[in-house]
Amino acid sequence: MSMIDIKNFTKTPMERLKKLNPGDRIELLTYKRDRKVVIKKIDDYTFDVSEDGFMIEEFPAVEISALVKLLKHLQKTEFPRSNKFFLEILPPVKSGNKHSK
Repeated sequence: MSMIDIKNFTKTPMERLKKLNPGDRIELLTYKRDRKVVIKKIDDYTFDVSEDGFMIEEFPAVEISALVKLLKHLQKTEFPRSNKFFLEILPPVKSGNKHSK
């Protein structure tokens, strides 16, 4: 998990998303880690975005062209007074029953 200056709130995640495999996720967290934005890569041009903080909202199938605008909106909503944020890259969520034999 790395701490990044808020000026790079849109630039850094966009650069990291280009390098990820489909299914991988990026979490953008506030300093206190009480609010977050999760971006899941569906393919090279489509992403699922979820907001969990002041607002709880899902943005399915966001095109890459609209992602920067959405991130700017989410920054104003969830990170209004932040100077830094955490960025964490997460592997795909495993589906299925964990208790099966």
